[in-house]
Amino acid sequence: MINEAYERLNTGLKYLLNNEQNKWLESALDQINNSDDLINDLLILSAATRRKLGADLLEPDVNPLQLTSDLFSRHWTVADAGRVLLILRSVLTDVSQSQAIIQTYFQQGDESEVAAITRILILFANGETLKPYALEVGRTNSKPLFAALAQYNPYPAKYYSDHEFNQLVLKALFLGIGIDPVMGLLQRANPELSQMCEDYIKERVAANRTIPSDIWLALEPCASAEGEELMIRHLSNDNPQDRYYVVKALLQKDPVTPKRRQLLNDHLQVEEDPIVLALFA
Repeated sequence: MINEAYERLNTGLKYLLNNEQNKWLESALDQINNSDDLINDLLILSAATRRKLGADLLEPDVNPLQLTSDLFSRHWTVADAGRVLLILRSVLTDVSQSQAIIQTYFQQGDESEVAAITRILILFANGETLKPYALEVGRTNSKPLFAALAQYNPYPAKYYSDHEFNQLVLKALFLGIGIDPVMGLLQRANPELSQMCEDYIKERVAANRTIPSDIWLALEPCASAEGEELMIRHLSNDNPQDRYYVVKALLQKDPVTPKRRQLLNDHLQVEEDPIVLALFA
């Protein structure tokens, strides 16, 4: 998996970078490949990556995680990809040092470097043993770093317990980080998560505070009767983004129940926002 991701990312970056950037990256990869001090060289080169490669966003077709959509690449910069390439080259150069490479990178990397390696935890064969690093990232209050773990990242869905996954979703909501891009959200749904979301909504309403628009995606799968009533009530919100996520949540079950289908058909007759209407297509 690491070798495939490395080749795909390396090939994709070559088409995005100019001659000067390509020369630097090729030299950096060669230095890693022939290093006598692998981890130290990785850290030095990683620190220079943003300055040498820049912070433009990746093109949609450069996707080392082989996800089924282009959502991943919208949130990676060229520098992120360059750092990942250096990490993967280091592991491929000396597999016996992979654990030390990962540990040192987490411990000594700056926030953007930790975010980069967090995004690719799924690629490493010893995934379960890396959970402490993911959980440590999950304790941060930095929105960009937490988003690297929570959004477009398949690692939590595969390795987290229900409790750990639920806490990840709730913290994302608390920090104002969208949960629509949380991978495996529907598959990992559980009654505890739905109840936690329901309680969070009630707390926000009691405090006269806004409700995260996409919270319904986590509440709906195992919603109580009261939770479902809350969701249906918000179907008439003035904010089209709120209506969008209520409709999207109501459409999650397959097949949609006749009662819910009738409710959605009734709403379709009065909905005017094109983005919400697109969900019915």
